[in-house]
Amino acid sequence: MANSGHHAHFLVGPTASGKSAVAHYIAEREGRLIVSADSMNLYRGMNIGTAKPSANDREDVDYIGIDLVEPIEKFSVSNYLDAVKPAFASNREIIVSGGTGLYVKCLTEGFDDVPPENIELRAELESLKMDALGSRAKEEASEFYDRLTPDDRQNPRRLIRILEKSSGGWSASTTGRKGLHPSSSWNSVQKPTLVGLHMEREVLHKRIAQRVERMYASGLLDEAEGLIKLELSSTALQAIGYAEAFAVLKNEMGVDEAKERTIIRTRQLAKRQLTWFRNQLNVEWIDISEFSTLEDLAKAVLKAWKKNGATPIVFD
Repeated sequence: MANSGHHAHFLVGPTASGKSAVAHYIAEREGRLIVSADSMNLYRGMNIGTAKPSANDREDVDYIGIDLVEPIEKFSVSNYLDAVKPAFASNREIIVSGGTGLYVKCLTEGFDDVPPENIELRAELESLKMDALGSRAKEEASEFYDRLTPDDRQNPRRLIRILEKSSGGWSASTTGRKGLHPSSSWNSVQKPTLVGLHMEREVLHKRIAQRVERMYASGLLDEAEGLIKLELSSTALQAIGYAEAFAVLKNEMGVDEAKERTIIRTRQLAKRQLTWFRNQLNVEWIDISEFSTLEDLAKAVLKAWKKNGATPIVFD
């Protein structure tokens, strides 16, 4: 691994934790650049369901890592790193904000030493419905799928395993770099201390429910109607919020059921994100319930950043 000589301050946390608002508040007042570490913000045209920064927000603050690719295209971790790398040579103070732990880990600890188990791929596959999982296995792991018995083809665990085996854990289809052989140095790296936002589970669940209501009130179904006509990538097709909106448009699900399903899947995502951050990264957590205003919370984040120092960025 090679330290690029560049640094950034990180703000992480589960979806709906308010990290984007805090990062934006600080960046706007201090002239900082925000690098998004959110794997769904990179799709153009998928704005409402991903809680992407608004057009007004993007006029006030410079964002990198947003609208990088069309939703019909596949996009790898390697593509993401290549896209955001120039930002770190800009001599701007940078905030990296997002909930995609894999992106954060690769920026702080390097890409070539990524561990062999693709936690995000497993989480993505486990979120798929049976028919979508079967279709993906048949398409992406046909050499293994053809050998399965009819019973195995109805077994989601078997389908997930062959998809993981087909991807090689971290093959070109997952990362964009073929033939990586992870080294043991990943676990021996001195992990930097990042800053994250935390809240009680009940508060987070309430915020998630409120966000889903806002998504529908803001026109999620209209946005989904424009997307459903496209040949979306498997990742975009199953994106939380959009998969349910597509089901509504196809008359496969009512709006209330779609909202509830979106809330449940978002809660599951938040739980996976927290598990990742706690197991894979070194995070100093700030409980947002201790602060009554965005300004006070931002001050606490700045104080933690100052104490811990900026995090070196690693590009292999």
